[in-house]
Amino acid sequence: MKQIFSFVFVMIALLLISCKGKKQDKNKMYKLTEYTAPNEYYGLKKMVKIPSGSFVMGSGKDTHTVFVSAFYMDECPVIYSDFEQYVNEGGTVAKYWYYETYHQPEQPVSGVSWYHAADFCNWRSKKEGLTPAYKKTDKLDAWGYPVYEWDSTANGYRLPTEAEWEYAARGGLHQKNYPWGDEFKDEYANYDTERGFKIGNWWRLATVKSQKQNGYGLYNMSGNVWQWCNDWYDENYYKNSPRYNPKGPKTGRTKVMRGGSWGSPSPKFLTVHYRSYNAPSNYNYEIGFRCVRPIKANIPADKNKVQLIPKVQHDFYKYETSHYENPTPLDCYSQAFIERLALYIHDFYPNCLYFHEAIDGQKIITPKEMAQLIVDVTQKYKVHPLFLTGIMASESGFASCSFPRWFNNPMAYHWQNVLMEKGPPQYAGDKNINIKYKTLQRGFEDFAKGIHRPVYIRAAKTNLDAFHLRYVGYRADEWMYTLSRLYKDVLGVRFEPNFPEKNAGALIFTDWNTLVPQPK
Repeated sequence: MKQIFSFVFVMIALLLISCKGKKQDKNKMYKLTEYTAPNEYYGLKKMVKIPSGSFVMGSGKDTHTVFVSAFYMDECPVIYSDFEQYVNEGGTVAKYWYYETYHQPEQPVSGVSWYHAADFCNWRSKKEGLTPAYKKTDKLDAWGYPVYEWDSTANGYRLPTEAEWEYAARGGLHQKNYPWGDEFKDEYANYDTERGFKIGNWWRLATVKSQKQNGYGLYNMSGNVWQWCNDWYDENYYKNSPRYNPKGPKTGRTKVMRGGSWGSPSPKFLTVHYRSYNAPSNYNYEIGFRCVRPIKANIPADKNKVQLIPKVQHDFYKYETSHYENPTPLDCYSQAFIERLALYIHDFYPNCLYFHEAIDGQKIITPKEMAQLIVDVTQKYKVHPLFLTGIMASESGFASCSFPRWFNNPMAYHWQNVLMEKGPPQYAGDKNINIKYKTLQRGFEDFAKGIHRPVYIRAAKTNLDAFHLRYVGYRADEWMYTLSRLYKDVLGVRFEPNFPEKNAGALIFTDWNTLVPQPK
């Protein structure tokens, strides 16, 4: 027995000497499995490992058990300082990039479409020598934009599946409503507690780590910004969803969003199981994203020193408003137009406040009723219905966020946030006080009459760029782009900052030739 102990002691000593003499090769790569992968990963930004497991997904009658394989997820949504690295290498800026209240280093980047987020994922993959997960195709989505398809065999970055997102958001908790449990407190997550007034913990976006962390070490899984998921949206998908790593429907009109945002009017939108959606070509003030990465790629042995490739070849995503090959010849006051506008509003702005809450004298309405109301008012006052729709989209994300939407003024007509210090909005009167309306119809009518003021008609004799400087009062390129995109998406009409060069009013007023007789 003594000889055996002596032998074991000698072998251990020799092994220790051998290890001490070897220098760790920091270029060595670890082959990852769920169990060998480190709990944290540092590339462009910190990621945490989400362990595999089964969980009850959804709520109420929609609950079903799902198994999710392990993966890495960004500790927090992509923030402005992350996105700046993409922009510095040639990437397209997010909308609202030049707004100081949005563009803060530790705030989540917003104003990013699904396609833009997918492009960021591909660029990020290339920075680490990984295979990009998305490929741009010749297929077009429901609104005419090229579709990006997911290669599920790729080892690069991508957006989380809806199941991965919910599983991660729950943080290991079983059938709780929020990432931290069932009890909700306003200080845990950023949503619209203000309801039209400057109160509460945050105004617009909050820094990501001011949001409560969950059991997996993830920040900002509830509120602040809606987060894009990889899946196409289908409200009935749960009925036939696979039980093992569901990837969503093969196609659809819209993409899934999760998490709620600073514009959400109540905590119910911030629950881990609440489902929303949006057209993948759309961006908004309160839409952001975070990335995931599969655990199936090698990583350096020294996990804290992942070497990013300094400059990669990448064809960056560009926002487009120039697909006019197939204009839609519709009378803008016809029933067919109302149907198309209603579908657009449904796909792009499902989180419009008026679809979820009654405000003052305004009852809850549907996208179809909203489209009908817009057309009825604009026909009466001879304004193009897409102009009113576009103003709402530009000013308040079509009432998905902002202060004036709480006063039936999603156009922000005669509204300045600085005037909020002078008192609450009033129905009419004092020009130094913001204005509110009893109903949307009254607000729309006031706007339609006001836009016929001589100062706006004179400005409309030129182009959209000159008109917007008069109307907005300062340069706001994203304001014009949102308006341009809406005309393109709904009717295939080209209305851009410098096109047409003159008589922008012809696309703003339907009685333009009467207002400004044209030379024969």
